[in-house]
Order: sequence, then C-alpha cells, then structure tokens
Amino acid sequence: MKNFYSTIKTLAKTVVTTGALLLGYAQAQTTLSPGGIVFTSYDSTSTSVDVFSFVLLAPISSGTQISFTDRGYQGGSSWQAAGSTESAVTWTSGTALPAGTEVYISALSASVYNPSTGTSFSNGTVALTDGTSSNGLVLSSVGDQIIAFQGGNGSVTGANVTCIAGINYFYTAGSTTAAWNSDAVGSPNASLMPPGLTGGTNAFYTGPVSGVTVARSGKFNCTGVPTSTVANIRTAVMNNANWTLSTAAGSQYSGCTFLASNPVITANPANRTICAGGTTTFTVSASGATSYQWYQNSGSGFIALTNTAPYSGVTTNTLTITGATSAMNGYQYRAVASNGAGSATSTAASLTVASISTTGSKTDVSCNGGSNGVATVVPSGGVAPYTYSWAPAGGTAATATGLAAGTYTVTVTDNLGCQTTRTFTINQPASAVSGTTVVTNVACNGASNGAINLTPAGGT
Repeated sequence: MKNFYSTIKTLAKTVVTTGALLLGYAQAQTTLSPGGIVFTSYDSTSTSVDVFSFVLLAPISSGTQISFTDRGYQGGSSWQAAGSTESAVTWTSGTALPAGTEVYISALSASVYNPSTGTSFSNGTVALTDGTSSNGLVLSSVGDQIIAFQGGNGSVTGANVTCIAGINYFYTAGSTTAAWNSDAVGSPNASLMPPGLTGGTNAFYTGPVSGVTVARSGKFNCTGVPTSTVANIRTAVMNNANWTLSTAAGSQYSGCTFLASNPVITANPANRTICAGGTTTFTVSASGATSYQWYQNSGSGFIALTNTAPYSGVTTNTLTITGATSAMNGYQYRAVASNGAGSATSTAASLTVASISTTGSKTDVSCNGGSNGVATVVPSGGVAPYTYSWAPAGGTAATATGLAAGTYTVTVTDNLGCQTTRTFTINQPASAVSGTTVVTNVACNGASNGAINLTPAGGT
C-alpha cells in the first residue's frame, strides 16, 4: 500500500511532513507558471515506496497546492482514464517556502500513517485527489511520466488546469531525445507532451540506462547546478547527462543546493550632489542577486523607473542620471536586488541638484572715455565658496572696478564646479563735454562791461 508523505529540504534543514489522503483543494496559494518547479528524482522500483522529488523555482505561500499525476496525455482534451493505477495526489505546503526548496514525496507504512501527537510539526500534507487507488500515485517500473499541475480540484481533467512541469522515463528502443518521449501513446505508461509544456524547457525525458534499458530510478546528480539563476537551474536539471539513472532503487532526493537565500545588500547607494544639467550615478552591491530594479521617490512614494531620459541602467546595479534638472533636487533613489529566492531593498539615497542664481548692480562711467565703471555680482544657491572670472576684463573678485564702457560677463563657479554667468553693460555719456563761447570786450579802458557767454554741449 502506497500512502504518501512529503519531506521538505531547505538548504541544510530537513523536516518530515505527514498527512492523510483526504479530498480537498481550496486553500490560499501561489499560482505557478510552467517551469515553476522542476523534477529532481524519481524511483519506481518498489511495490510500496514509489517516490519523487522536485525543487521550487519560485517562492510559494503557505497553503500552496501542487498536484501530480501519472495519467498520460492522449491529445486534444483526452487523458488516460483515472483508476487504480492512474491517479493524482495533491501536495499542500504547510508553510511559506523559498525558491530553491527541494520537496520529496514518498510513502508511509500503515503503522505510522497518522502521525501521533508527539510528531514535531507539520509542513504540509499529501492527499489523493484523483483516481481510486489507495496506493496514491503508482509509478510503473516499465516506464511512466509524472506531470505537475495546478487547478482542476486536483484532477488533471478538471477545470482551469495549468500544467507546470513534467518528467518522462518511458523508454522505447531508439528514443534518444532529451525533450520528451511520446512513443506508443496507446500504452498506459506513455504520454504525449502535455498542453502548456515545452520539451527541454519545462518538461523533459531522462533517457534510458546505458542506452538500452528503462531507467526505473533517476536522480539529478548536482552536476553543473548553479546557485544563482532559475534559468540556469532548469538548464542543468533538464540535461539528462546530469542524471544518475539506474534499474535499481535510487536515492530519496538530489540533495543539491539549488539557490542561495535572499540577496544581501552589501553596499547601499550613497547620496549625490551634482550641478543642474550634470550626470551622476547611484550604485548598489548585493551578494546573491541576479537582477536589480531602481525606484524613485519624488515626494509621493517610490515608483519603478524605466530606461527613459534622464535615466538609464534601471535594471542593473548602477543607475545613471544624465542631464539632471533643478526640479529633481531632493529626489530619492533605492534599488531592489532579487534572485529566485527573494529580494532585498537598499536604503534610499538622495540627489541634490545644485543650481546657482545671481543678482547684480552696476555704476556707469561718469565721463565719456572714462574707466571708472563698477559692476558687482551676488551669487546664491550652489555650494560656497564661489570664484569669479570677469571677461573681457574685471579681475576675479565679486566686484569689478575700473571698467570702461562696454559689455562684461562674469562666470561664477561654486565649490562643486557648477557655473552660471551674468552679463553687465557699462554705459558712458554719449560724448565728451564741449561748448562754444562768445566774448564781449569792455567798451572803454578801465570799464567793467565785458562779458563771456559759454554754451556747453555733450556730457550729461
């Protein structure tokens, strides 16, 4: 009699879960896409302890249910009929589990079928949800398939079913494809590619032993197993060259470490101060991260950025801002680093956009052709101290003196190197002072009736 239980392997921790074969399929759960799990072992050699294992490639919530069937797909809407040897079991997670967790489904003897009150704790149950077998899921030792799915109330022919993974170890002479062996679909132990699955992507064929004999057991042997990306894990596990196949009993599960724990932020982005129109970067470092996303807070909460001006590199560990505007002063930026196991969020860094403004005053030249003009600039904003450069003359102080009539431009530079300019026009009287005189001499010697009349012109 094959009753089932599950063992959860998370990194170095193993816990045992037991449960009765009870109908039911209505709990809060995580919906997985095709490829959300991948099979890592199976063993069909025993009459009482058929087993298989899989690894989660996405985190799941407590109560998530995944069903498994050995019913073969026959095309269209047709599947092999459920019965005493073609059935389905549904595993329900008792806790939230991260990606990289390996789950092992196996049998219990009748004597320990119902755990006693002394059992430490439960992390899930396995229940028969399709077929009539009290043995649960029966794997054929002459070849079979295991198809993982969600929905359908635990039956692959139910409503709203999504197939998420498949493994096939049915062997016919000459079959060598690693994608899926669909020969002899009339056999109760064979299956066409299930709907929604793709050979070599989320479903695969283990191949035979020594090229000639059905592999009654198989285990992924950890060869090439990465600890970084979900895509690489799928590639490694579905490469049948990385499997140990046998006609004898196999191991319970692969025992590989598939994904590290959540990323860890090792260096947060630092505050930046730049000039208006300038370019800067924010950088985050995280161990175990496989992807990044930058977020901006302009005062109304953090929103995800896209690669549109002035931003680039929004999905890398370095965000670049090109041509920052004064309106961006005070914006905050943070990054979320992720991998298949989860994510980590950096602290927020602030952007200061320094913008210099100026006021000014001047004194015009008092006489045409003179050089006593004065111009003064008064800066604000930016980061003091400031430096000044007058052109074409005027020196390097905030006030330029000794100016002749003309146009003068002062460049003000703050301590960050931010610059602004201001232009002054020094005026002068239109022309020099001149005039005409009319002299009237005295009429007689000793008289005092002489006169000089002066009529000035020019000047101001």
